[in-house]
Amino acid sequence: MRKIILAVLLSVLALPALAQQPPEPAAVTQLRRLLGVGVTLAYGTATATDVQGGAALTAVVLTKGAETIRIAEARLEGLRDDGIARLSLRDIQIAGGQVPATLDRLDLEGLTVRRRPGGAPPKPTDVSADLLRLENWRSTGDTPVNIGAVSVENFGGGRPGSANITALEVGVRDAGPVDRLAVARIAFSGFDTAEILSAIMEQRPPATPPGRSSLDVESATLSQGGNAIARFGAFTMRGEVAPGRPSSGSFALRGLELNPAQPHAEWMQRLDYTSLRAEARMEATHDTTTGVLDMPVFSIELRDAGELSLAFRLDNVHENMNAQTAQNMRLISARLRYADLSLFRRWVRTAAQRENTPENTFRQRLAQQATAMLTGPALASARDAVQRFLRGDATVLELAAAPRAPLSMGLVQRKPQRNLAGWQDMFGLTLTAR
Repeated sequence: MRKIILAVLLSVLALPALAQQPPEPAAVTQLRRLLGVGVTLAYGTATATDVQGGAALTAVVLTKGAETIRIAEARLEGLRDDGIARLSLRDIQIAGGQVPATLDRLDLEGLTVRRRPGGAPPKPTDVSADLLRLENWRSTGDTPVNIGAVSVENFGGGRPGSANITALEVGVRDAGPVDRLAVARIAFSGFDTAEILSAIMEQRPPATPPGRSSLDVESATLSQGGNAIARFGAFTMRGEVAPGRPSSGSFALRGLELNPAQPHAEWMQRLDYTSLRAEARMEATHDTTTGVLDMPVFSIELRDAGELSLAFRLDNVHENMNAQTAQNMRLISARLRYADLSLFRRWVRTAAQRENTPENTFRQRLAQQATAMLTGPALASARDAVQRFLRGDATVLELAAAPRAPLSMGLVQRKPQRNLAGWQDMFGLTLTAR
């Protein structure tokens, strides 16, 4: 009897405390269901907000197996079975998984996930989001990553979006001479990122929506032990796909600097280069109606070394080509040019010194070897140009191709030539030096 009276008394005393426990907000209950049976959700406090499908939580703990995610503050607005209108998380800690990380802030707006038949996992094109923002990401593990901020807008299939990433640092382990990559800023716009990701997963060419696109990378550095191995100031890429006129694209690389490091340190030191600085650019247009691909400019300049430039014009170049249809491409014209600014002269001087041979004698031997390879009257002009360059009388070599009619790549493969004179005749080659 005493036990029964004690139990009743304790129950009566506990009633006020039980009555003070507020019911769990409907949004939190819905969140539990969406997380699935494999994930447990705990929290310190949970309060319903005046927004439908909304709740504010503190001290949130999500657990799945050995992985735990702790969130100091979380706010849900407009939670639905297929997405959420707005999600805000503060002070996030991820532990126990493959990528331990901390994050100051995560904001997500306008998320929708389209369900696939049969419960199949969604593809990137099934996901759309108006905005994703991350701040101060810090992860450890085999590849530690630090990011100052990430902002992604208009993600989703058929939606040309944009992204901006600042203060990116990636630790690279067991990768030879490089242990760190740092990038000040990466920004792009006009790309359908969801379509690109889906195409990569499905191993197919991505669809190209009309419009303008851009990519900018600012101040990237590869380093080892705090010493910069390579860096560049800026990389820019621009493209435009417009119905009714040729598509266009271009890129420019500025301020590239390469410092001595393995595996190129030995030849740089041998040629007396303390560093190499370079610029590069390219411009091209593609007419999908006629299949003409025109690249008038592609150049790489190594300051105080050499400059290489290429230009060509092709036709029968169509979208989504494979190895079979690529044989139908035809060469209309091409031009390859090399201007020596000191690289070849340094190599000649170094090679002659290693052989303890005068430079003039070494150059004359190179010219004789070229003469033995370029025999016959058809190659007389090419032979003269190569000899002038090798002897040091010219610093520029230019090879031009102008076939009598557009030359099919398939024909080149089916009818290989037996000698250089045959290739010269097939491609309409001329070699000049100045």
